Amino acid sequence: MKIVHISDIHINAEPILDLDPVENFRKCLAHVEEYQPDADRIVITGDLTHHGLAESYRLLKEMLAGTSLTGDRAPRLLIGNHDRRETFAAAFPDAKRDRDGFIQWSEETPAGVFIYMDTVEPGTHAGAYCEKRRGWLEGELDDARREGKPAFLFMHHNPTTVHVANADQIGIRDETELKALLARYRETVRHIFFGHCHFSLSGTVTGIPFSAPRSTNHPCWPDFSGNPLRMGHGALQPNYNVCFLGADDVIVHAIDFLDADKVRWEETTEEGWIPEGPDTEPRVPTR
Repeated sequence: MKIVHISDIHINAEPILDLDPVENFRKCLAHVEEYQPDADRIVITGDLTHHGLAESYRLLKEMLAGTSLTGDRAPRLLIGNHDRRETFAAAFPDAKRDRDGFIQWSEETPAGVFIYMDTVEPGTHAGAYCEKRRGWLEGELDDARREGKPAFLFMHHNPTTVHVANADQIGIRDETELKALLARYRETVRHIFFGHCHFSLSGTVTGIPFSAPRSTNHPCWPDFSGNPLRMGHGALQPNYNVCFLGADDVIVHAIDFLDADKVRWEETTEEGWIPEGPDTEPRVPTR
């Protein structure tokens, strides 16, 4: 199964850090449409808008409606700390909620159960996964384990400390409790996908692999100084991830979509030689 993982699009009428989030997301969507037409799912893990404004959600809805991404390929939208739960729900009234009103749900897919989580806590950029939400997740994971199906988790906030102070100070406040829950389902949860940090990440939490793409608008540079007020940003390449979910593996590729025009394509023969043209000698590949 092939999925596209996008995060932190921050739709906003005004530039953010001198970058245009609307134009960058348009280019991201166009790249996905052209180069990932066979993607089975597209998931955007939060910070859909920059200020949680109704007009930003309307713009996002219009942008998505103007694409070929419909049906199963219509992006699954999670909320992040820059979003407002009720404003989002007003713009997307079909958004699924759990019994307590959180924007979280699950769906069956050919690869297993996809579980979409709501880690938003109003009034703070830090995440939360309270007792009610953990109870819902535990029920979903119990069902998956009982049915012998692998589970894949999608969330906005990083589920564990990433050793970058400005990210960790707004990580999930219930990290200890969430990790204890995840540890009990280590054999069921195959992979965790998240965003929030704005830089590429991979690793494990309680033995469960995870990955995160950069923001589509303003990627960050990880800083290990320990200063929670220090954030690195600049003319860095945004990206999205293309992920292949197999029976025994998960493969994640980072796609720097703004670099697409720089790529030169050549074809390699079975002997490993790359022909330069009809009147030129072939040359040995560089890899």
